Amino acid sequence: MSGRILVTGFGPFANHPVNASSEALKILKRELTLENIEVDFQELQVVYDSTKDFISSYWKSKSPLFCVHLGVYTEKFISVESQCNETVYTLLDVEEKSPGDGTWPFIKSSFPVEEIVNKLAEQSLPVPVQLSKDAGKYLCQYSFHNSLCNGKGKSVFIHVPRLDDFPSENTAAVVISIIKELVKCLPLL
Repeated sequence: MSGRILVTGFGPFANHPVNASSEALKILKRELTLENIEVDFQELQVVYDSTKDFISSYWKSKSPLFCVHLGVYTEKFISVESQCNETVYTLLDVEEKSPGDGTWPFIKSSFPVEEIVNKLAEQSLPVPVQLSKDAGKYLCQYSFHNSLCNGKGKSVFIHVPRLDDFPSENTAAVVISIIKELVKCLPLL
């Protein structure tokens, strides 16, 4: 199989002047290699409009095999999101704006996320991994929602722990394991 994928992280916001997802992204740029698959990396601003525009444009212009989006949260494990719940996005971004684009529908990833998480949870990883069915109501889920809708379900969102909880090298190592499992699933999608 050949093609390309996209991996994104977010820039600084609120209590995260250095975003753990962006730090993991920097390591992934150096260390993630996939046979016959080109990997694009992008740090997104914590801004609804530019996030939506970039993700929509990327899906249309690059036709990736899939996209992986990273974001930071406060748990002490890596959370692999399997779905986006129906929601209206009202929390303000770093530009003090909300998207105002109405209710977004419930949508699931087409990847067997639960199987991947169960497989990885049995391994000795430097950061624990858990399944989640709630990516929140901020830009994490908003980016995931956009990607799932544009990519017909071929997307996954990964919440990574704060830098105070785990070093970026450990987080990136687990994210690489997750991405490699996603690649193995491609023939089944």
